[in-house]
Amino acid sequence: MVAGVPGFWFPALSNILISGGLGELKETAFMIPSIAGILSPLVFAAQVDQRFEAQKVLGWIMLSGSVFLFLAFHSIEAGWGGSAFLALFAINALISVPAWSLLNTVALASLEDPGKSFGLFRVWGTVGWMIAGIAVSLLALDFSPMAGKLAAGFRVIAGLACFFLKPVKPKGGPPKSLSDALGFGAFRIFKDRDQRVYFLTAFLFYIPLASFYLHTPVHFKEMGVVRVSAMMSTGQILEIVAMLAMGTVIARFRVKQILFTALFLGVLRYGLCAMGAHFDHLSWLIFGVMLHGITWTFFVEAGRVFVDRRVERGIRTQAQALMGFVTSGVAGVLGVFTVKFLHQHFVLAEGAAGWGTYWGVLSGLCLLSLLLFGLGYRGTASNPAR
Repeated sequence: MVAGVPGFWFPALSNILISGGLGELKETAFMIPSIAGILSPLVFAAQVDQRFEAQKVLGWIMLSGSVFLFLAFHSIEAGWGGSAFLALFAINALISVPAWSLLNTVALASLEDPGKSFGLFRVWGTVGWMIAGIAVSLLALDFSPMAGKLAAGFRVIAGLACFFLKPVKPKGGPPKSLSDALGFGAFRIFKDRDQRVYFLTAFLFYIPLASFYLHTPVHFKEMGVVRVSAMMSTGQILEIVAMLAMGTVIARFRVKQILFTALFLGVLRYGLCAMGAHFDHLSWLIFGVMLHGITWTFFVEAGRVFVDRRVERGIRTQAQALMGFVTSGVAGVLGVFTVKFLHQHFVLAEGAAGWGTYWGVLSGLCLLSLLLFGLGYRGTASNPAR
């Protein structure tokens, strides 16, 4: 439920802001969680590794963040203005962003063999996200702030449930320095060449990814789709299949093969969207969205398992948070600026015809991450964790 709750509002956010007269804020709104991803996850993660039980911290994060999530969407409905929405949304983000790394820590620490069973656990978040998106469309909330308020209610339930999870005790010792207390000790994992290559590849991969929830729903709307959230949920269909197959795939194939294939499908995903724009045919865009799920699973979620295997126990939560810092944080901010520029330069300037170029450029950016990984990642045939 923790992972599925954003499915109520995240795919609909752009259209909700446009309908509420705040369309000019949509890029800023999507940048806020990325900025929060730079500021807060490492500090929270360090405290969990060194001092507190992960599931309790996760519970308090979910409960406290839900208050500001509710108020942010209520501000749209009540007409409090863009500044009020952004302020409340930013507070929610600062509190809530660390939840993703903590959720992975709880899952990975609770499973006997994460490589085999993490996908079976994580798939329920995907199912929840998909159900949330379909529910929003069935309730005709695709353009309504009520979608966000509904999410806040479910987030309270998820937060309370966290306190009943199996305890995850801190694995690291007390911080030896201010740097350790702030979570900067996680940066030592970059001494490993393959870790550096993976994180840099993930950084490049996340830049075009900013387009998925920011502009794909807008493109769907322009192509005449009314139930946008439900249509975006098609991205979870293959994601569910990939999650269920993750254990088998990790057991049978090397890391480089899995991640390289995922990146290739990422390039294809944007290419299909470009084809949909070029031929003005909705089915191509739908196929592109569907590929998002399998690409995400085998590059990001499987990548989390590999990162967890390769770092010492005392900084595993920080390693997951560092991944969020690099990807959702730094790359997320750069990604929003990039796709905003491309959208203005091509789509707003050229109209519907510009979507093809927009998606084509993003496919090229994803190709860069593919080439970097293919040339830079070494691994070893004798070690399945590589």
